[in-house]
Formats: sequence, C-alpha cells, structure tokens
Amino acid sequence: MKRKVITCVMGLVLAMSLAACGEEEVVVENTSAEVTVEVQTTEAAETPAETAAETDTEAEGGPLLQVEVMEIPDLSGTEWTFAGGMIDGVEMEEEDLNATLETYGGTLGLVFGEDGAVTMVQGGGNAEGTYEYSDDNTAIKMTLDFGGTEISYAGFLSQVGDTVTLIAMSDMNGYDGLYFVQ
Repeated sequence: MKRKVITCVMGLVLAMSLAACGEEEVVVENTSAEVTVEVQTTEAAETPAETAAETDTEAEGGPLLQVEVMEIPDLSGTEWTFAGGMIDGVEMEEEDLNATLETYGGTLGLVFGEDGAVTMVQGGGNAEGTYEYSDDNTAIKMTLDFGGTEISYAGFLSQVGDTVTLIAMSDMNGYDGLYFVQ
C-alpha cells in the first residue's frame, strides 16, 4: 500500500511539474552560450567523453546535467514515446512509469512536425507548441501551450546503451526530467 501511495505521489509531482502552476517559467535562450551553460555541455565539442570525475572537478547540478549530450539531427517528422524519467534525482521504476502514464490517460509522447511545430500527445488531450535548436545543435527549446499556460522545456539527446534518448526538463536543476525514445 505504501508503495502505491508513493508511486501516485510521484506521478502527481510529475503531473504538476508538466502542468506547471505558472509560478516558475523556465526560459532557455536560443544562443549556444546560454544553452551550453544550461545543459552543462561546456567543452563538449573538444572532449565529448570527459566527465567531472575524469577532470577532478566537482560537477554542478543534478545527474541529468552530467550526461553526455549528442548533436541533435533534424527532428521534423519524428515521434517519441515516453520511456521513463527521473524525479528528485531518482530514476523511475516500472511502477512509477505506469503510474505516470495513467496520470496522462495512458499516453505521453512528443511529435515533431515540419516548420518547428511540436505536439505533446497525452491521453487527455494534446499540448501544441514550437521547438527550436540551439546554435550548436546540442539542445532544443520546446514551448508548449497547456490550456493557456505556456511551459518551456529544454531537451537534449543522449545515448543510453544502444538507445538514443530525448531528455526533456521543465526546469534546469538536473534532478527532474522525462525520457522519450523513438
């Protein structure tokens, strides 16, 4: 019973972060310097496999800000399906994933259209918006309309095993994010 309550609470926290009360707006500027700082990809082009541990420096931010990012190809015409995420620095387990999907009516995904259009597909209704690439093509900014409230997400690609994963964060603390795969 405790586990179900915790799972429901985690799903609710995730739902609230996606629905966003409008109290905190995350803005990721479309300049390589600002996006690079935001997603902690400094020097990624020079040393793509380098981590904080290898350079003897202390990393800043949560674990999602420490992952190696990839250059983002043209996303138009692609569909991405919810595959998990991280809440408060802890990876979702299958029960958490299922509870989150239930919160969204059984469906959660991203569809990237032509001309910079993006749709967050949800079982209870879709959120329409736009996306744009950072100057260095290592991040995207998605701005979605949730019933009159605009929410911005920073997204980047990372290789997780053999799977390319799109990680979307509504804030830049690096402890919370949603994972999408093709």
